[in-house]
Amino acid sequence: MKRKKWVPDEPVYGLLVDLWGKAGNMEKAWQWYQAMLEAGLCPNVPTCNSLLSAFLRVHRLSDAYNLLQSMLELDLNPSLLTYTLLLSCCTEARSPYDMGFCCQLMALTGHPAHMFLLSMPSSGPDGQNVRDHVDKFLDMMHSEDRESKRGLVDAVVDFPHKSGLKEEAGYVWEVAAEKNVYPDAVREKSSCYWLINLHVMSDGTAVTALSKTLAWFCQQTLVSGISPSRIDIVTGWGRQSRVTGSSLGPESLLTDGYFNLMWFAIILA
Repeated sequence: MKRKKWVPDEPVYGLLVDLWGKAGNMEKAWQWYQAMLEAGLCPNVPTCNSLLSAFLRVHRLSDAYNLLQSMLELDLNPSLLTYTLLLSCCTEARSPYDMGFCCQLMALTGHPAHMFLLSMPSSGPDGQNVRDHVDKFLDMMHSEDRESKRGLVDAVVDFPHKSGLKEEAGYVWEVAAEKNVYPDAVREKSSCYWLINLHVMSDGTAVTALSKTLAWFCQQTLVSGISPSRIDIVTGWGRQSRVTGSSLGPESLLTDGYFNLMWFAIILA
């Protein structure tokens, strides 16, 4: 570009920030971000999110704070992804101090998702109050694209699950599933043959989704007397392993015999 005397524009700078950030070279990512500002160009929210994600991955929380402040000074409104990145960082915080700092950053965004999380009620006897709370919020977020909503729901389920609030996490998952936030998570491939797809979820969300789905199978079996003959569970967790096929094995889910004939295919790749 220099040889041809081409002048980089916002997308070029944004791409360089994103690439260096994902490569783990924070100095280069920051240099290109500063070069963009020095060229008189205003970064957009996706570029800021790329840099924010890179800062959070290496736990540079003070830099993340400064970046958020600069976004607000530039009249850039933090997006749903911005908040999701911060919530995920809060969930994986290494210390109470880091968690508290992440909470401050989440509040700084001013995003409606923060008020939703702060006002999340403790689960009632049947959890309907939590379901109603989540349902109302997801209706408010209807204009967001599915991937952004899926990312937030994943983070929202993961956070209470790892905080010991497993009931609340389960109710969030149930509402998200009903609203088709995870369109291919659970589906019947043919009669009594089901697929559970966990591979786009965090570990906390995957555990919640799996336990809730298997509990639903149990409930349906008790009502109808018909149990699944096979369930494929797609994890996606075997990409770095040598396992290339699927393993089949008979498993009993209930000691009373409802699922004694069930077979599982755990698909790792």
